Amino acid sequence: MELRQLRYFVSVVAQGSMGRAALELGVGTSAQSQQISRLEGELATRLLQRTSSGVVPTDAGLAFWRQAQLAIRHADDAMRAAQLARLSGHVSVGMAPSTTGVLGLPFMAAMRERYPDIRLHLVENLSGNLATMLGARQLDLAVLFQEERTRRWSVLPLLEEKLFLICRRDLPAAPRRTTSAWPSWVTFR
Repeated sequence: MELRQLRYFVSVVAQGSMGRAALELGVGTSAQSQQISRLEGELATRLLQRTSSGVVPTDAGLAFWRQAQLAIRHADDAMRAAQLARLSGHVSVGMAPSTTGVLGLPFMAAMRERYPDIRLHLVENLSGNLATMLGARQLDLAVLFQEERTRRWSVLPLLEEKLFLICRRDLPAAPRRTTSAWPSWVTFR
């Protein structure tokens, strides 16, 4: 038994007509009729008496109609309770400018879709400043380049990347290649 079937049945009884109920619910008459037939089959009893002027509930249909109204009301109350209990409020998230350029828009879109009642405040600043703001509770969370070891924060690594210095060999600041310091594929020109 589906909640949709209960809604269709209650509407048909209230309207006294399959056609008017289908219009009210915005569904096709045949789809509505099929769902009510399935409901009658599942209950193994006739719920509606078809007449020339519309439909009327049978005795079993009248008893079912009363309980179906209660079930729908309870289901609607459960939906409202869930909606009222979902997360809401304000969240401040810090990201470095280079991170914001890559993750900013997708992060905001994902937050809006998953947590529509959360108001997101995105703060763009350098990693060191973001860590200070996080410590001062000006931010709720931050995406940083370096891991700050402290018991106050929960840290989750997002990714690890290697950085390389690539330059001309004759630059004064260029590192001198030694066999132990550089992999064999590193060359300077």
